[in-house]
Amino acid sequence: MTPETLHSVFEASLNQLEVSDPSRTLRSEAMASFNKLGYPTKKHENWRYTDLKPIVKAKLDPTPKSLTTDQIKQSNRLLETSLLDADAARLVLVDGVPLSNAQTLSDIQGLTILGHKQTWQRIGELQSMELFQRHPLAALNTAFASSGILIKLSENTNVEQPLHLVFISTQTTNKATQPRILIDIGAGSKLTIVQHFIGEDSVANWTNLVTQITQSRESQLTIYRFQEYGNEQFHTELLDAKIAQDAKLKLGYVDLGGKLVRNDVQVNLAEPGAACEIFGVFLATQGQHVDNHTRIDHTAPQTTSREAFRGIIGEHGRGVFNGKVIVHRGAHGADAQQSSDNLLLSEHAEIDTKPELEIYTDDVKCAHGATVGELDAEQLFYIRSRGVDEDTAKGLLTFAFANDVLRRIEVPEVRERVASCVAGQLPDYENWGGLL
Repeated sequence: MTPETLHSVFEASLNQLEVSDPSRTLRSEAMASFNKLGYPTKKHENWRYTDLKPIVKAKLDPTPKSLTTDQIKQSNRLLETSLLDADAARLVLVDGVPLSNAQTLSDIQGLTILGHKQTWQRIGELQSMELFQRHPLAALNTAFASSGILIKLSENTNVEQPLHLVFISTQTTNKATQPRILIDIGAGSKLTIVQHFIGEDSVANWTNLVTQITQSRESQLTIYRFQEYGNEQFHTELLDAKIAQDAKLKLGYVDLGGKLVRNDVQVNLAEPGAACEIFGVFLATQGQHVDNHTRIDHTAPQTTSREAFRGIIGEHGRGVFNGKVIVHRGAHGADAQQSSDNLLLSEHAEIDTKPELEIYTDDVKCAHGATVGELDAEQLFYIRSRGVDEDTAKGLLTFAFANDVLRRIEVPEVRERVASCVAGQLPDYENWGGLL
């Protein structure tokens, strides 16, 4: 799927899409930006450890298609076995297309889910060439997104029940889907969203997601993102957020599946008192590549950020973490803490970690650090001295390393399911018994 191929497909498909003239203009501008920049390559500093050639060389179809009966049946089967909470309000997207008959959203007061037309109006308000220059894949998403969802929460509304967004990749191979999610949180409001990515094993598709968030003053938004695709899936995504005065954003990332995964997070603490917390756990083994790139801009005084990622890299896996915090001029009183801790389970495991701080003002409190190591020999000896075999002991210590971050997930059903899935990929899990 070379840039030249994409351009030809875009020109051929544009007239087939049922889009308004403003939407057509936005798509054309985005495609022109992508044509100019192309795919990011390892020559770009932010992509020096991640190579998109497997996606470029793959013969993928970026044009939207209507869902078939077989796709809907596959999706329903996956939902039955994979839902984090069967009773949760949810929206389901199958190969990037909303599945209306799988929606179980109740009439939640103050929460509105808007469709295609309103979403593109909002995209037009948010669209910027600067975003495309930093993230060419976001331009590609804008050009090819067949549908979008705008989640809008009114002022002074507290939604206690989490909203689940389920993204399904079906057995229909060689698809490049471009979901677009917009989230607007009103002043003084509170919402929790759970993003769950699932798919069949050995299916080579690409999901290229863009989520854009706008939070008004004193609002609170929590997003837990759990990715457990099959082992051949490509996944790239950008989350871009702008946080107003005294508003708080909490993001939790867990990556277990996928062949090539790249997560970009861009948060602008735009007004005094704005705060964000970002944490994540990722596992990579047997040829998996997981890359987390974050950027937090402290552009206003008295802003706060907390960031903690933990990577577990197994046999022939590779992990990447690059977290950049920028404290801009005039952002006095900024408080930023960042950590990247990584565990290598094999001599063939690889991790590249690079926490960064750029500070352009005085009177700030900032710190960052990174660790890379193996399991602690003394702790391993202690557990084995209690009659636990070596493989089980290694699995338990590895789970404890991950669970220190996973316990930050405040939705019990999600935390328990995620913890169970993480444990299930660790050594000798089937023999742990009641040791946890």
